[in-house]
Amino acid sequence: MQRYFVFNNLINYESKIAFISDKENVHHIRDVMRMKKGDEIILLENDGYEYLCEIVDISSSISLNIIERKENDNELNVWVDIAHGLVRREKKEETLRRLVELGCHKYIPVLMERSIVRIDKYKENEERIKTIIKECSEQAERGKLMEYSNPLSFKELIDISKEYDYLFVCYEDSGRSNEKALNNYLGKLNNKKVLVLVGPEGGISEQELDILIHNSFIPIGLGKRILRTETAPLFVMSILGYHAEVGDNNE
Repeated sequence: MQRYFVFNNLINYESKIAFISDKENVHHIRDVMRMKKGDEIILLENDGYEYLCEIVDISSSISLNIIERKENDNELNVWVDIAHGLVRREKKEETLRRLVELGCHKYIPVLMERSIVRIDKYKENEERIKTIIKECSEQAERGKLMEYSNPLSFKELIDISKEYDYLFVCYEDSGRSNEKALNNYLGKLNNKKVLVLVGPEGGISEQELDILIHNSFIPIGLGKRILRTETAPLFVMSILGYHAEVGDNNE
């Protein structure tokens, strides 16, 4: 069943009435899916609930009756934010798509010493990013949209890291030596706030690593092979998601 995130208080559960007015959703329902009066869709308002609705009128906007509301339980029971050294737009966008599917809570771009993208040339297309996150969230049947942060400096990342229960930094030397592997911590993460930092194309400098460790970041390895900057976030997110949902701790 088709799912659509809508905002601006367009869902009124008390009166059992909902509306869709944004052009993109109206176009998709009316012209792409060619839905008609009586067809059913699911609306979401980023509040953790989903609303089963029946279309009652289609024109320049869409009117619906709400049939039922239920909690969406498709979010992970571990809060995972991925901090990622600034990368090129195409790499960032592909990473965003996959992180949404894998259940990431928030994506945080970070200016790091070896980032090849200059901050003064780093331009955000906020509408495009919102569209990517919205469409991927609908496809993945998530109940909430992944959050997206404006780019942070390395110092700002250190400052916000105090808000988390666990801090990890992906570092290739840890993978080769198999020290402090992520699986040593997996049983402790459920219902916790976790921040994972992945470096940019050039990796993490030794100075940055020293600062991270001094501020309670735990270096973790992701195996003996070196992963690309756009692969590592997906790899670690897959591990955390699998363990949270179907791993040994749930048996």
